Amino acid sequence: MPQKRLCYLTSQGIVAYTWRKGELRREAVFAAGEKGAAEFSAYVAQSPESLYYVLADVVEEDFFLENVPYVRGADRRALLSRRVAQRYRDTTLAIPVSLGPEVHAGRREERILFTSFTNTQQFQPWLGALRSNEARLAGVFSVAFVAPSVVKRMGLKGARYLIVSLQQAGLRQSYVENGRIRFSRLSRVHTSDPRAAARDCAAESVRIQQYLANARMLPRQPSPLDVVVLAPSEHKALYDAECVSSPRLQFHVRDLDQVARSLGIRSAPTETLGEGVFLHLLAQSAPRDQFADDGLRRFYDIWRARLGLVTGGAAVFGVCLAISATQLLRTYQLNQQAELDRLQEQRASQEYATTQASFPKTPTSVENLRAVVKNYRLLERQSTFPGDMFVEISRAVTALPEVEIEKIDWEAGAGAKPGGGRDAAKAPTASPSPERPGEARSPVQTAEISGRLNLAQASDYRAITALINEFSEALRKQPGIEVTRTQLPFDLAAEKSISGDIGAARRTEVPRFSVSVNRRQGT
Repeated sequence: MPQKRLCYLTSQGIVAYTWRKGELRREAVFAAGEKGAAEFSAYVAQSPESLYYVLADVVEEDFFLENVPYVRGADRRALLSRRVAQRYRDTTLAIPVSLGPEVHAGRREERILFTSFTNTQQFQPWLGALRSNEARLAGVFSVAFVAPSVVKRMGLKGARYLIVSLQQAGLRQSYVENGRIRFSRLSRVHTSDPRAAARDCAAESVRIQQYLANARMLPRQPSPLDVVVLAPSEHKALYDAECVSSPRLQFHVRDLDQVARSLGIRSAPTETLGEGVFLHLLAQSAPRDQFADDGLRRFYDIWRARLGLVTGGAAVFGVCLAISATQLLRTYQLNQQAELDRLQEQRASQEYATTQASFPKTPTSVENLRAVVKNYRLLERQSTFPGDMFVEISRAVTALPEVEIEKIDWEAGAGAKPGGGRDAAKAPTASPSPERPGEARSPVQTAEISGRLNLAQASDYRAITALINEFSEALRKQPGIEVTRTQLPFDLAAEKSISGDIGAARRTEVPRFSVSVNRRQGT
């Protein structure tokens, strides 16, 4: 972090201080005039990389309170710029400060405090020296805008306070309302006479209260205005004697050294008065409102941008470093796990080899065993059972109660794909379809069904033939079943006569038949 240098600017000149962790040290004093400005320029040239804070404590300071229409964005900036230009001839060191919105007669307005250093000529030599040396100027601040920090850090609970402090520039009186500055004034006093300074402190407090009441900054029937007096430690008794409370003013005299210690000031030059407190608070936490424009703060803004880039780069680098460390740790853990897995694999291989060595010697080679197992699995997949075929036969015979099955001769084996058989009377046999070269012969199930017919008239050949044909058709309708041969109880060939005696002696015989069917496995 660059060194912070605090420049306390008064009408007599500039006093330069350095600040570090609550220690305030005076470095140099530069009187007003060309010689002092040249010496200050040489002083800045020695350390342009430091951060410079200018705290102005001059008489020529104006405060004006006004309500403006409540607008936002570019319209608000244009409105405030126009009001500042109308109020002040020189707007170099003039700013508007928002005090918050207000509602009057149903119209929303914004309360603005316009403030400026009216005599900017006394600032130009010092600001020119900072600009010419490309110094990092953090801002030009007023003691009035640091005063609310004193109220906050001291823990005062009231809504309205008048902060009175004796400084090298004079007697500073700042009116603070609800934590915001409303008015401030610097009076000339004789710091060499402590009793006269204490007397002026009480008298000026009465005058400022009357001014605030006439300017309607105080309520018409107010409670006593609290006045906090920061009195030098060695003269506190004089201030206690002179600052007597009244119905309008309630004085609170505080020891300046005790206040400084409570605010965190470790050490300060012996010749500093109240400005030491304001310089310390300025270095700790500068107020948001300040008077330097972007041109004066250019090199400070460049430094902040560079610092932001470096900080952002460092943050990104830190994130990348953390991710890299995480990935490195994960890689290390994976390598350790892989090494453990390799050790386990080696131990398992050794145990397997040991166990395999204890096996009895096989009479054949491993390749032969694999071939045998492969053939066994192939035969197992090709194994055939008559269950499915019997189910299909039972479905066909269920619809024909006159047909009674006596015997089924079943066998399975490899054969050519059989053709569709018909009845012996129509097509005694069916020629098988030729196989293609190289075509695998599928296992075929063959069943010869023998049965008899329960009919009232065993000599009714037409009824017997129709019933057997119906049974054959029922078998063909079953999926995968092919009827290859049908044997009737009699011969219907055209060149032969029906054989057999159909007289009364033969009428009681039961007609028997047989049907051969095929079923290919997988159909």
